[in-house]
Amino acid sequence: MGQVIRKDAEPEFQHSSFVQSCAYCGARFAVFVSRERGGDAEEGYACPECDKSYHTHAALEPMVSLLAARSDGKKDRYQETMF
Repeated sequence: MGQVIRKDAEPEFQHSSFVQSCAYCGARFAVFVSRERGGDAEEGYACPECDKSYHTHAALEPMVSLLAARSDGKKDRYQETMF
């Protein structure tokens, strides 16, 4: 016989999004987040232009979509420092 999946066993995700400007290169990007009651953890995402890392609380890894390219005129990547 097949396995029965109960409706209450499926996670209920709440989806949200926000626009962020990168503090390093000035790029603007949209961040799409899925949240689940009691199931969120710290998840990382990065600027699509320079790879500067950011964090948010979410149930899954956030998706990122570039809206406007970097505005600092550089082509380098962000490097985390230990200071």
